[in-house]
Amino acid sequence: MLLKLIRWSKGYVDFSASGKFPERFINLTTRNGINVWNLKPTEKGLTATMQVYDYKNIRSIAYKSKLKMRVTGRHGLPFYAQRYRQRVGLLIGAIIGIVLIAVLSKFIWYIDAPPTKSLSTSQILSALEEDNVKVGSYINSIDTENTERRLILKNEQIGWISLNITGSTMSVNIEEKAPKPDTPDFKTPCNIKANNDGVITSIKTSRGETKVMKGSGVVKGDLLVSGIVETKQETIEYVHASAEIMADVIYKKEYTLPKSYDYYSITDNRTDRYMCGFLNFKFPCSISFLSYDDSVFVKNKEKLCFNNTNIPIEFTTQSEIEVSKSSVNMDKAVLDKKLLAHSMLYEVFEKQDSTLVSRKINIKKSNNNFNAEISYIFNENIAQTSELSVTD
Repeated sequence: MLLKLIRWSKGYVDFSASGKFPERFINLTTRNGINVWNLKPTEKGLTATMQVYDYKNIRSIAYKSKLKMRVTGRHGLPFYAQRYRQRVGLLIGAIIGIVLIAVLSKFIWYIDAPPTKSLSTSQILSALEEDNVKVGSYINSIDTENTERRLILKNEQIGWISLNITGSTMSVNIEEKAPKPDTPDFKTPCNIKANNDGVITSIKTSRGETKVMKGSGVVKGDLLVSGIVETKQETIEYVHASAEIMADVIYKKEYTLPKSYDYYSITDNRTDRYMCGFLNFKFPCSISFLSYDDSVFVKNKEKLCFNNTNIPIEFTTQSEIEVSKSSVNMDKAVLDKKLLAHSMLYEVFEKQDSTLVSRKINIKKSNNNFNAEISYIFNENIAQTSELSVTD
């Protein structure tokens, strides 16, 4: 393979020799140290191959052997260079391309950071960027071991992390810490007290002495289950009281909604602006000064990928869409829907561990607003552990 590469770089020719003494030609070339290969006899002489500079020096040998020489093929770099000598731009472009590939391969083109249970891809990329590791970073300036160590110290969720650089791609592998098991302390004596006002609907006591009955009303701070228990031997034992005390608890929420509100709708008018990004550089591809008084913006990003390889080129389209503003008077149907939506959000996000028993909405009108009061009854566990005190 190396011999073929050397011959190709120097250039070689195929030729045919016809005449009376082809054997003498072979002997003279060998005696003069001229390398000839691919020798094949023909009816009139022979065919062979030799280097370009040797072929230029065999005229005297061909004359002594009474042979006529004719070139049948030209191969190698010198002939390619001669063929494209008028197209210097191709050579310059090829050199610039090779230099660009060599330089750009020293930078990070893409970071593969799959999300975990508690960390999204954007959070992982932001944490890496704080340590100056991002698309466009110089590979030789990245200390993966120190970056891994700092990320573990900054993020309590990360138990193990590995940063691997393959070519111009960095892959991020993260293993999160296993959550600590919630092990209740059953050794420390304590009471169970009410954490809210309510009417008790059920009692399940596993430790301690129950002080209330089903159907009784309690206020916040009342003793529900005592951790001081009298044994059969008429002695006192201090235990860690444990119980589930379900009660109906009243909650109230107030909302103020205007009688008229602004309504925005999207129109057909829009302006698209295009931008091209390369590594950390951004270049506008279009310029538009058209803008709207009321508008919304939508941004779409697309990364260039070729043959399953991510290229550090990003195309961004930012669309500005005009919206029209109109004032709408709120009728009863819309008011009911808005109040129901507020109520559902409260029930789902703030009272997800409680069971809704009833919901009552009371609406009052003022000059410009609707004042709504929503009364809820939730059935929930009001048992709360409390350390034993001297008064207990």
